[in-house]
Amino acid sequence: MPAAPRRSAAPLHHTLPNGVTVIALPMPHLVSASVAVFIRAGSRDESPAKAGVSHFLEHMAFKGTRARTVQAINFAAESLGADLNAYTDKDATCYHLEGLGEHAPQMLDLLADIVLNSTFPADELARERAVILQECTEYEEDPQQLSYTLLDEALWGAHPMGRPIIGTPETISALTRRDLVQHVKRHYVAERIVVAAAGRLQADAFLRQAQALFGDVARAGRAPAHQAPAHLGQARARRLPGVSQTYVNVAWPLPSRGENPYLGTLLATLFGGGMSAPLVDAVRERLGLAYSVGATADLGDVHGALVVDAITTPDKVPAFTAELARLLAEQADRIAAADLTRARNQLLVSLVRGAERPMRLLQRCVEHWWATGELFDAARAAETIHAVTASSLREQFQALRAQPAATALVGAGATLKGARSLQAALRAH
Repeated sequence: MPAAPRRSAAPLHHTLPNGVTVIALPMPHLVSASVAVFIRAGSRDESPAKAGVSHFLEHMAFKGTRARTVQAINFAAESLGADLNAYTDKDATCYHLEGLGEHAPQMLDLLADIVLNSTFPADELARERAVILQECTEYEEDPQQLSYTLLDEALWGAHPMGRPIIGTPETISALTRRDLVQHVKRHYVAERIVVAAAGRLQADAFLRQAQALFGDVARAGRAPAHQAPAHLGQARARRLPGVSQTYVNVAWPLPSRGENPYLGTLLATLFGGGMSAPLVDAVRERLGLAYSVGATADLGDVHGALVVDAITTPDKVPAFTAELARLLAEQADRIAAADLTRARNQLLVSLVRGAERPMRLLQRCVEHWWATGELFDAARAAETIHAVTASSLREQFQALRAQPAATALVGAGATLKGARSLQAALRAH
């Protein structure tokens, strides 16, 4: 086994002179480590004509750099036994490697090369475009994925948050190598970059290496400024051939992670986060109105939404809607002490379990840093969660009931008239 780090296991949070943020979270009890480079730029930073460029770029970053071919990149990661991956979200792009702690320096070197030195070869661009177009078709044919895409439209309309992360076939087909290069120049800048690692590592050595690799990244000259998108509460629907079930998605605005890091998640967990939660117990266990049902909080630095999703049959949609409205009114009137205790404990255990997984811990730390300007602290998080009262949750339920619900129906019996009727039924209760 590799020797444990000789230096302090204290978390490190440092900003380089050019504005790049470095976060190192030593976990000496582990043998593994996760290393990641986060870019505070995602699909919300795109123009309508360039929709999907962040995701396209994330794919193309692995297709060759000035020092490595695509094959050399793959071999460099796999020769360490490490998993190399990336993801694009509405508000961020992340490149990450997970492997042995002793290989953290090699992992950071590879990620720096991928993020800073990609060349976007023309032949790879053509091949990857075809792959992404296939992925786009897959999303369109998946009723659950399509329902979430339509829900974003219903929530935020023409705002970039309302567009699919992947883009559209039209924009994907039109994107060029120049578009990728311009996106990097505009968004892969020092103030938007967080270089992070968690696991068995030496924090001071990681900081020195991050300084050497990212210390010369150009500054943008200004921090990114994002405004909260307006909640529109519209309706969308799409009938899919060959689908016999109805996929129902409903959403209301919630405070963002920046406004309150845990209120939205606690509310969603209390309402529909588990088999004993009121929504799941009533709709699935007691009434059998849906095969699958739940509630989640979609939170970002400046946006937030409570999302209720269900998979049912067309004939049960009206009864499901009526029960959903009743349950929301019930929570707005009274929060059961036992449900609040359950939700708090579920959220606390989720935080603990996440803190034991290096990559999940990195994600939480970076998201918290971007939203609040503070480094994530588990003890402070627990205090904040315990400070959320039943009264504040009731007030939040009352506030969301006063807003029009964004609704999306996909599958059998899905019509725009039906989606609007669902909206009206929720407002009537």
